[in-house]
Amino acid sequence: MWPFTKKPKNTAKARDKPAAHAAPTHGRFLSVYRARADATMRGNEAIYAAVSRIANTVASMPLHLYKGYELQTGHPLEALVSLAPNVNFTPFGWLQTMEAFRNTEGNAYALIVPDKLGAPTRLDILDPTKVRPQRHPETGEMWYYITLDDGNSYPLPGCQLIVVRHMSANGEIGIRPIDVLRGTLDYDKQVKELSLAQLDGVNHGVFLTVPNTGLGEEERNQVIDSFLDAYERSGQRVVILEGGLTATTFSQNAIDAQVLDVERITRNRVATVYNIPPHLLGDYSDTSFSTAEQQMQEFLQLTIMPIVAQWEQELNRKLLTPADFRAGYRFRFDVDALARADTATMAEKFQKAIRGGWMRPNEVRLREGLPPDDNGGELMASRDLLPLRIAIKNPELLLAAKTNPSEGGGNNP
Repeated sequence: MWPFTKKPKNTAKARDKPAAHAAPTHGRFLSVYRARADATMRGNEAIYAAVSRIANTVASMPLHLYKGYELQTGHPLEALVSLAPNVNFTPFGWLQTMEAFRNTEGNAYALIVPDKLGAPTRLDILDPTKVRPQRHPETGEMWYYITLDDGNSYPLPGCQLIVVRHMSANGEIGIRPIDVLRGTLDYDKQVKELSLAQLDGVNHGVFLTVPNTGLGEEERNQVIDSFLDAYERSGQRVVILEGGLTATTFSQNAIDAQVLDVERITRNRVATVYNIPPHLLGDYSDTSFSTAEQQMQEFLQLTIMPIVAQWEQELNRKLLTPADFRAGYRFRFDVDALARADTATMAEKFQKAIRGGWMRPNEVRLREGLPPDDNGGELMASRDLLPLRIAIKNPELLLAAKTNPSEGGGNNP
């Protein structure tokens, strides 16, 4: 583990990792909020919905450090990932921002800021548009050139960065989903602009009819001027009709059928690229309750779980030393947190787990935030929920439960 209390003679051996170049100071890095990623999500509501669904889902799962199956509550790395990755972010906000970058720019990077002994102390998010990956020509190791505000670049080895990507054709740079959707998004934008241009033509006009009632020229002009002054200050246009003429206003739907079709196609293509169910983007046209439930299961299994695997493997590889890994330390997401809102499903799962003998009652109570019970620390057998050690030593108790149902809560014949 990290030798926090005792300084080693050779700091290069403090962590079982190669020495890395000194990183630039924290204050010299660009702000994490870049115009391109922000504009990408602002420019299309389907993109915003897709990115936020994935980012919020990943960020809502608690991330912890375990040794075997034991939560390492007192370990500095546990505090790093579950309390404060850096001074600016909570764990939720940190994961949410990293996922937002990964799903807009194709890549997300966080600088691992070490202490004097090489132990990670901060995970500072970098602007992915200012990071340039490059493979070392001799060693094949990935290096990353970080461009600062002053235009200078610092090369850093891959072991000093947390790197998560979208799909990649070369294993170096993730493909931007926005680039895949470029044609669809451009067409969607053009159709909407055309519709707005048509609306701007005549549909905002108001027709004022002034009948010929014998008003004098000066009185008539006063009526017209008063109306114009009050109405045009609101940014609207007015057409004045005189002589008792009447007018029929033009009628055009703000969003016609073609625009609706284009929006539906855009949502479906965005859902396809981001691998999420269309109903999560507001398209319920082909979704019933049963299909929505099935699609959510597929979303968790085929979209979220691969993301979780990438995160866990990257954190284990970059934050743990080989000695830590051999000792059984692992970072793991609590994926069960996604199902906790469904109390019926969780209750059924825990009941089967206890009766099946693969979870202790106190383990269930711990997950639900309840204190342990004096009799809940053992695995149970399913018949009368006997402790397994008793059932193994005294199998006749299980047989007795079958032949004497009154002891198991049944009725005597």
